Amino acid sequence: MRSTIKEIMTHNTFLFSCFLALTLLSLSVANAAPIESECSYDKEKMLELSPRAFDQNYDEGWPSLVKNGECLKPAADLIHLYYTKNKVSEGAMRTLVWHEGQLRAETGQYQRAIELMEKATKPAEKDGSGWNHYVNATIAFLESDLNKLKAYREKLAMVPKPAGFNPRDAQGNPVDVPWPPNLSIVDSFIRCFGKTYAEVYAGCPKE
Repeated sequence: MRSTIKEIMTHNTFLFSCFLALTLLSLSVANAAPIESECSYDKEKMLELSPRAFDQNYDEGWPSLVKNGECLKPAADLIHLYYTKNKVSEGAMRTLVWHEGQLRAETGQYQRAIELMEKATKPAEKDGSGWNHYVNATIAFLESDLNKLKAYREKLAMVPKPAGFNPRDAQGNPVDVPWPPNLSIVDSFIRCFGKTYAEVYAGCPKE
């Protein structure tokens, strides 16, 4: 008789375990659904946008996907799809490739990010703001090469300010724009060296 009760209890335990597993699976699927919905977009509409609207319009372009810090990989895939399906200028291509690289880096795809960022440099004669030094410093950070990172930081810091550099707002008032561009980001890479790219861009605290 004791054997029979034990068999019944074992059978009931097995049934309960199956029920619990199915319940957890259902909850997992249910919780995943909203994320998929948030990352959905109208592909045809996106591909029809002008390069500027696609890249700079935060309500309609690819940035609309990452407003809440989600959908980084789908956004990177969308950028890649856009510039492979559309004919874009050299400058637009450089910007799109760079932004895809940043998103790849944020999701931990460092090697892919490096390959993309290497394609985002400008011809030396067209680089008056130290953009290439910033790109190379970013790559050095992703490669965990602190010496190279510091070397490119110094090169960027030494870029002379153009004689006509006098930024103003829409009303014509002077605007205080740090020079050179992106130096503060490179300083963050050095200050937060050892952390992930995503952590640095999320706002690595100053000492």
